[in-house]
Amino acid sequence: MHQLLKHDWASGKIPSWKIQEYAQAAIDSGATGLEQLQRIGASGKYKNNAQRDLMRAFGRPLGAPSFYKASIPMSDGAGNVKIVEHPFLLPHELFSQLYRERTDKFQQCVVGDNSERMALWAELRPHPVVDRHPTLNKDSLENVIPIGIHGDAAAFSHQDGLFILTWNSLVGQGTSKESRFVMTMFKKTELLPDGSTLHAIFRVISWSLNAMLAGTTPEVDEQGCQLTGGGEALAGRWSAATIQVRGDWQFYSQAFGFPTWRSNDSCCWLCQASNINPDLLWTDFNDSAAWHDTEWEHEGYCQHLEEKNMDLPELFSVVGLRIETIMVDVLHAVDLGVASHIIGNIFAEILPSLGRNQAAQLKELNRRIQAWYKREKIASRLQGPLTLDKIRKGAQEPKLKAKAAATRNLAAFAKALSQEFCSGTLHDRRRTALADCLVRFYGILKQDRSIDATGKAELPRLGRDLCCLYAFLHAEAKEAGVRTWKLVPKFHIFQHLCQTQAIKLGNPRFYWTYPDEDLVGQLSEVAQTCHPSTMPFVALYKYLVVVFG
Repeated sequence: MHQLLKHDWASGKIPSWKIQEYAQAAIDSGATGLEQLQRIGASGKYKNNAQRDLMRAFGRPLGAPSFYKASIPMSDGAGNVKIVEHPFLLPHELFSQLYRERTDKFQQCVVGDNSERMALWAELRPHPVVDRHPTLNKDSLENVIPIGIHGDAAAFSHQDGLFILTWNSLVGQGTSKESRFVMTMFKKTELLPDGSTLHAIFRVISWSLNAMLAGTTPEVDEQGCQLTGGGEALAGRWSAATIQVRGDWQFYSQAFGFPTWRSNDSCCWLCQASNINPDLLWTDFNDSAAWHDTEWEHEGYCQHLEEKNMDLPELFSVVGLRIETIMVDVLHAVDLGVASHIIGNIFAEILPSLGRNQAAQLKELNRRIQAWYKREKIASRLQGPLTLDKIRKGAQEPKLKAKAAATRNLAAFAKALSQEFCSGTLHDRRRTALADCLVRFYGILKQDRSIDATGKAELPRLGRDLCCLYAFLHAEAKEAGVRTWKLVPKFHIFQHLCQTQAIKLGNPRFYWTYPDEDLVGQLSEVAQTCHPSTMPFVALYKYLVVVFG
């Protein structure tokens, strides 16, 4: 009973004061072991104190670190700066606590399988992330755990979002809650427009991640002040190297100061492709496109910033982290980008062939989708029937509005539909070939962490062919004055994924953000049950209770 109440409270299902009532009712019925919970809030007299008392009663979960508080400049919501003692779950402290107190969890969720870890290092050894790493010995990596960090914002209220930053072992196993570890969270409205909030937060995180790389407790804090007890082993022989960043384009722009897709002169964080420079247009998908020769290497990017008198992003103070390992995410760039445009346009074009009027057409399309789901045993499906607004809203260009996994799972259906309604015209043949490219891309993702030689040879061609085919359809629609086949910069990012990252850094399925997004969604729900003034502390504590019990 005690454990059930604890879990339900931490999950946001039960308010703090309700725990006292349940404990009192259970004791009145003869239960034992709930006396401490019955006494919270002065036995229910002061409900406002229930949460504080409950956190004291539950204490620090085994394997969880204590909160670290750092002075962070934040916005008060009215344009003024306030200095906040903000809470962190420092990665190096969690790393150490897991090793010392939760050996089983450390082995499963951090160390992972030895052969898989060494296979990943072998895959990455030729890449600059290992080959040019300033401290790693590329011939002796058996005790180094490869880790990544993720950042994203989830809905928190109608007016605000919740930023959540996490880290994970790239070879760890477990559910989203088990294998992703929260570093901190904060409301988007607390970010100062000059970037100083994120700079201060990333300074703390970078300092902690560098301690994990050293494998020892830090001798100075994030401000450079001396600490006692530095130089002690964090986790025996183990250390951890941060070699990956995951997130969406908006997070990258905020965290690294990268251009957004709307930027004119440069609109890509991986190369110098442009929206306006005719020599570097991102819309050129051919192998001869000039932007191919401008792909950034980390050293060149740092020199570029120096020449422009721009500061190096704080996260690049993480030793060994490189711009090449800021990942293109399949969920955001492909499932919710490339695939949603392709599938939406295919549905929009074929819909008139499915019935005499709009209602009949949608009914037939939904019937076909449900039959296909049943035949192919698809798990992630559309939520509710497919409506016209989910294919094309008003006068906007077609784009499927659906969850990322549901969109991805409709690629093969869209290909079959396009094949069935292919009239033999050049347009229809291109449309069918485009759908085939998308399906083949997803097929390669079903391989193991290391894509085989055939897949590596095919991916660059897929990236080029898919984008060129879509560009042909876009140009055709534009010439005809029809608002279809909208071309967006995510197609350019898709080319980077196929032609560089998936070849050099492994199967994108192993660094897509589905598990990260799952945890972010769960934490957002928990945070919404907390009082805004204490949300970061209480939500982080509830997370620890759920994960570490």
